[in-house]
Amino acid sequence: MTDSRERDHRRRWLRKAGAACVAGCAAMLLPRLATAAPEPWPTRPVRIVVAVAAGSSGDLLARILAQRLEGMWKQPVIVENRPGASGVIGTEYVVNATDGHTLLLGTQSSILPKFTTKNLKFDPTTDLVPVYKVINYQLVVAANDGTAGKAKTMRGLVDLSRRDAEGLFFAGTGRTSIFNLTMALLNKSLGMKYSALDFSSVTAMNMAVMRDDAQFLVNTPSSMKAQMEAGKLRPMAAISAERYADLPNVPTLSEAVGYKGYLPLLWAGMFVPKSTSPAVVDRIARDLRAMTADAQFRSLVESRLSGSMVVSSPGAFAQQLNEEVSVWKGLFAELNYKPE
Repeated sequence: MTDSRERDHRRRWLRKAGAACVAGCAAMLLPRLATAAPEPWPTRPVRIVVAVAAGSSGDLLARILAQRLEGMWKQPVIVENRPGASGVIGTEYVVNATDGHTLLLGTQSSILPKFTTKNLKFDPTTDLVPVYKVINYQLVVAANDGTAGKAKTMRGLVDLSRRDAEGLFFAGTGRTSIFNLTMALLNKSLGMKYSALDFSSVTAMNMAVMRDDAQFLVNTPSSMKAQMEAGKLRPMAAISAERYADLPNVPTLSEAVGYKGYLPLLWAGMFVPKSTSPAVVDRIARDLRAMTADAQFRSLVESRLSGSMVVSSPGAFAQQLNEEVSVWKGLFAELNYKPE
């Protein structure tokens, strides 16, 4: 009888010990599985596509980022310029990329074709994943020296456009580019009389205004720095709620003409195709954030590109995009803007 009880007790103890051992082993394995090293990335050269021509602010930013990322990723980082169709060509190229190593350094011009381009073959709001907002650019209305001399002020530029039988000519890079759209939105309140001429690049746009083929434009100060320093292009108003620190004598639109409407903000951010793995998205965002946290690097970028680098994340960038898309969508409807 005693032997039987001892055998039963021993079997119960062994079952409990076995269960505890299994649970303990599982507990030891789970953290290892959860913290297992992610798949190595990148495993080949990385391409950063910019949908603008060489020489623009976006192109320069991409090359500055590429140089730093090469050191972090231990792989070549190549900048590819794919301009055309107001950003659609470069954006569509990235949307269709499947190699897991193609990124897009885009702007609003990457997203807005959803509302401005008829028969678009992709949806930028769902076919691209926002990774990190990199920079907010400064943006100004500028005129050539002759036009600025006649107008004197932004208010004078508005009046000058109304006095001329043909109005003035505006230099842009396409009806759906951020420059053209910004002017169209501002003009809802400004009431300028102008016609838009489209050019293939920001450089060509600047040259056209200096030649007086067009009289004014919207652009970033960094893209006009040499021309502004030479007095060939003169900023008339800052498209901002406050004056820019490095352009203290340039009034805001509110100061210049009492503008109270929506102020479009030009930015640049990194996107990837929707097929990109979440681990890669997180890796890119983490490395871009580390670059932003580097005070010396941030100062270099901001001084060369007349903008402010942003502390961002995939979630924050996505939320900001959703809010901005909602604003643009409403404005397009208000303007009765028809896709072409």
